[in-house]
Amino acid sequence: MEPVTVETIPAGIDSTIVEWTIESGFPLLKFPRRLEAAFEREVGAERSRQLAAGGLFGLVLYNLFLIADWLAAPDTFHSALWLRLGIITPIGLLVIVALYLNPPVGVREFLAAAGAVILGAGSSLYLMLIGHGPHHDAQHQVIILILLFITMVQRVRFWYGAAACLACFAVHAVGLAMLPAYPFEFQVSANAVFGCAVILSIFASYVLEREMRMNFLLSLRGRLQRRDLDVESRRDPLTGLRNRRSLDEVIEGCNQSKAVGQELAIVLLDIDHFKAFNDTAGHQAGDVCLKRVAGIIQSELRDHVDAAFRFGGEEFILVLRGVDLTTAIRISERIRRAIEDAAIPHPALALGEVVTVSMGVASAIVSREIRVGVIISAADSALYAAKRNGRNQVSPRPPAADVVDMTDRKLRLK
Repeated sequence: MEPVTVETIPAGIDSTIVEWTIESGFPLLKFPRRLEAAFEREVGAERSRQLAAGGLFGLVLYNLFLIADWLAAPDTFHSALWLRLGIITPIGLLVIVALYLNPPVGVREFLAAAGAVILGAGSSLYLMLIGHGPHHDAQHQVIILILLFITMVQRVRFWYGAAACLACFAVHAVGLAMLPAYPFEFQVSANAVFGCAVILSIFASYVLEREMRMNFLLSLRGRLQRRDLDVESRRDPLTGLRNRRSLDEVIEGCNQSKAVGQELAIVLLDIDHFKAFNDTAGHQAGDVCLKRVAGIIQSELRDHVDAAFRFGGEEFILVLRGVDLTTAIRISERIRRAIEDAAIPHPALALGEVVTVSMGVASAIVSREIRVGVIISAADSALYAAKRNGRNQVSPRPPAADVVDMTDRKLRLK
């Protein structure tokens, strides 16, 4: 699956779900399933690299505490040296490598949280319990740094971070309880202070993740808004068809080298006697007529393959990819009949007369010599021939009673 970036919009995500999620406040720090998956695809790889880098940084700091071990607890220095460099560091490096490989979110966050608790807090508890020097019990103060590392440096996801903070509190309480020199009153006081640190760390973890998720939603909202504005800028506001700007982009794309060698058909369509229609019924009725004609045209095209554009006042242009001239003429004839069968009354003509269209068709294989502009010019000449020959017809004329049936417009016709 293609990764989501800050320039793309995840498939299946629209403004409705984004706005609903923002308004809900996502108090449990969880998005709807599709949005959550998109969030993880966007941030997962970068977050894995950040966790790996943070883990490496934390491992360096962890080993620097050998200086404190040597000064404060020389009787256990050799044990600390072996534990830190011989056991914890190799295991920590394996965890860092696993994080860098971008594992699933559950594995990733668990490794970051459990690694800090088990390797960091667990080893500190062990060194605190085996020491016999006057300052060996100071190891319990190191555990508060584990809290900061988990919530501020690694920014482990809230639920994993909260569990890790509570585990650190348990390690701290058990360590103090196993030291006979510490009276009960001191243990209560020390655990109360550490408990406050745990609460503040959990709160900070919640706030940081919520801000990260909100930033993602606001970024996604901005992308959706820019996309909608971009789509609107390429759409004719009256008919809903694509406009001249969009047509220019399509023509440029068809003229590119990768499109050379592909067959392309161009159809120009003009509503017959439309100026008289406007003069008689008024521009509002004329706009309604344009919308109905545009709707019929769009309904007769293949989904995601053909494109219809408003080319001028009452003129439209169709771009049919992979279609030869004969098929394009047949498709055009079907569109012409559909508009005539719609029986839109024409107020400027005799009673019972309806709106009709004239259509000019041209097709060619795009090459360095034959560009899209050449095909459009040929279609324009064919359109004027249809008008000169009496309107309400396709030029060149289709074979008698031969119209392409495109009930399933998703099928490509040749």
